[in-house]
Amino acid sequence: MRTYVYLLLPLLVATARADDVVLRGGAKIQAPVLKQADDSIVLDLGFDVLRIPNSEILATYEDSAVEGTAPTDANALYTVQVPERITTAEAAKLYAPAVVLVKTASGLGSGFFINKAGYLITNFHVIAGEKKISVTQFLQENKILRRVVHQDVEIVATAPFHDLAVLKLKEFDTEITPVVFAPDENLSIGEAVFAIGNPLGLERTVTEGVLSQTHRNFGGILYLQIDAAVNPGNSGGPLFNARGQVIGVINMGVPTMEGLNFAIPARHPKYILDQIDAFAYDASNPESGYVYPDPPRRPGRFSAATEFN
Repeated sequence: MRTYVYLLLPLLVATARADDVVLRGGAKIQAPVLKQADDSIVLDLGFDVLRIPNSEILATYEDSAVEGTAPTDANALYTVQVPERITTAEAAKLYAPAVVLVKTASGLGSGFFINKAGYLITNFHVIAGEKKISVTQFLQENKILRRVVHQDVEIVATAPFHDLAVLKLKEFDTEITPVVFAPDENLSIGEAVFAIGNPLGLERTVTEGVLSQTHRNFGGILYLQIDAAVNPGNSGGPLFNARGQVIGVINMGVPTMEGLNFAIPARHPKYILDQIDAFAYDASNPESGYVYPDPPRRPGRFSAATEFN
C-alpha cells in the first residue's frame, strides 16, 4: 500500500501549490498541499506525507507572490481567509511582526503588511503632504527585538476621502506573515476585537476590547466604534477580530473620552486594493489618482496676452 502512495505522489505534486502553514505553537511548515478536507490538510514533505488537523493550524498562506516583485493582479495584493478562532496572545505572536511604524517629518503612525511583496496599508493622514517616508519593522529574534528601517518607500495609492494609503517597500526581503482579511463583512456588536500599533512610538502595543458599534456615521462614512484603547501613533494600524482577521484600520479617537475610538471598515481598503489603478498616486497631484489635464484650447480663441488675465 505504501508503494502505491509513493507512485501517486509525483502526479499530485505536479498540481499542488506551495503553502506556508503556521501551527498553533508558532512553528511554520512550507510544503505543497496535496489535499484539503473539512477537518485537516495533507502536506507533501518530499519523503513522506503529513496530515495536520485544522484545529492545530493558525493560518495558511499560498506562496503565490515572489518577494520583491509586484503581484500580477489586484486580487493577489491581499489574502482572504477564514481561520479558526485563536487567542489574542496567539494572534499577536503571529501578526505583530507584520505591523510597522510609519514615520514622516511631521509625525508617526502605524501600518501593516498585506503581502510578502512589501505592500502595506496605513492612514492617508499619516503621510499627507509628505514625500520622505520611512517604515520600521520590529522583528523578534530569540530574546532580541531587531529594528529594520526602510528608507526607500513608494506611495502606490491614496484615498483621502477614506483616509487610506497603500505603500510599498522597494527593497523588501524580510520573512513575515502578512495579515488576512475576511471574505465577507459579518460583524456583531459586542464581539471581541484587538488592535496592534505604535502609540507614541511604543512599538507593537496590543490592546483589547469589544466592537461597540458597527455603523457610526461621520462625514458620510460609516466607521466601526471600539472601546479598545488607541492613542496617537495607532493611526493606520490593524483592528482584528477573534479569528485574527483584519476587520478595520484604526484612524481616530476622542482624546478627552476614554474608550471612544474608531476604525475604517475593512471593506474600504479591500475595495481600494481591488481597484488600485483608480487610486494610483501621482506626485504632481497627491490628492487624487491619475492626473487628467485640460483639453487643448481652440486655436485663435484666446491670445497669449489675455489668457491669464
